[in-house]
Amino acid sequence: MTRTFDIIVLGLGANGSSTLYHLARTGKKVLGIDRFQPPHTHGSSHGESRIIRQAYYEDPIYVPLLKAAYPLWADIEKASGKKLFQKTGGLMLGIEDTAVIKGSRLSAETHHIPYEYLSSSDLQKRFPAFLPQPDTVGLLENEAGILFPEACITAFLTQAVHNGAHMICNESVLHITPGNDNVELTTSTGKYTAGQLILSAGAWTGQLLPELQLPLSVKRQPLYWFKEGDPSRATRYLPANMPVYIWEYLPGRMFYGFPDLGNGIKIAWHHRGETIQPDELKQFTSSEEIREMQQIAEKYLGMAPIYNTSLVCMYTNTPDEHFIIDRHPVFKNIIIASPCSGHGFKFSSLTGKILSDMATDKKIPFDLSPFSITRPAIYQPIT
Repeated sequence: MTRTFDIIVLGLGANGSSTLYHLARTGKKVLGIDRFQPPHTHGSSHGESRIIRQAYYEDPIYVPLLKAAYPLWADIEKASGKKLFQKTGGLMLGIEDTAVIKGSRLSAETHHIPYEYLSSSDLQKRFPAFLPQPDTVGLLENEAGILFPEACITAFLTQAVHNGAHMICNESVLHITPGNDNVELTTSTGKYTAGQLILSAGAWTGQLLPELQLPLSVKRQPLYWFKEGDPSRATRYLPANMPVYIWEYLPGRMFYGFPDLGNGIKIAWHHRGETIQPDELKQFTSSEEIREMQQIAEKYLGMAPIYNTSLVCMYTNTPDEHFIIDRHPVFKNIIIASPCSGHGFKFSSLTGKILSDMATDKKIPFDLSPFSITRPAIYQPIT
């Protein structure tokens, strides 16, 4: 028996859960489907913490979206009664001509975001958790901080169901059959149809739309937690003394991290990792990987790092590292959302609203053309 809905959201990670939450408030009959039980450790939206920041080194085009995302995070935090955000400030580190420094400064100045520009000596005085080289500078913005991803997803889904959304978990979609009037989903246990489908399946997006041959690469991304071995230095790594940060320590090579929220500092590489298939993801890190990151913590954070734990997530990358938020190039009742490439979580309070508004024919007050699925970096029509 086929169950029918107005709109189906496929994938309930950061963006899908937010989309279901916003759609549930429209009065539409909506269904969310996930192959696992979100929040879970099989995708890209787990690991205790995510950075949110506005002086966006990637491109100034993202800043208006970020400014709109902040109040929406406050809205879901209020609705859920759960703490979803903690302000710590955010520090971008590198030599003066690195992409992280130049790009952050460009975004800040383009969109009038207050910031402080700090020399190496300034950094050492203000933030003893960091050990900058003499040519290292920092850009500090005050409004940056931490989102708690598992709590955010739980809040979105709990409120979505409270507002009338249907949700099915632990059910894999095997095939999508598009049509001009309806889209049919065949799953491991049944069939569902809807007037519109919003596909937010993260690393599985390419597999679910093979006909588009989307150039999405999935990379394994380990996350590490270390405790400070010297108790006399432990307080320097607490949120009151250590902002979230991204450090471009060599041209094009970055790591990022968080203060100690109870499990030790969290630290990880940014845009580095082996290419995998999403079903191959395993929660395993080798002793060599752990030791390499320990050496980074020793050199740049001045720690005596004691390994505590690790997790592994995935980046789903586009060739230009910009998002995909657009309708299917042929079947306009399929909306494809891949706000991805390792920098999408912070936007999800807003992208869920944008996707909901797209599906309900509301005006979108943002220029989404940079995220078009038909831009040359993404889509080459089959001739």
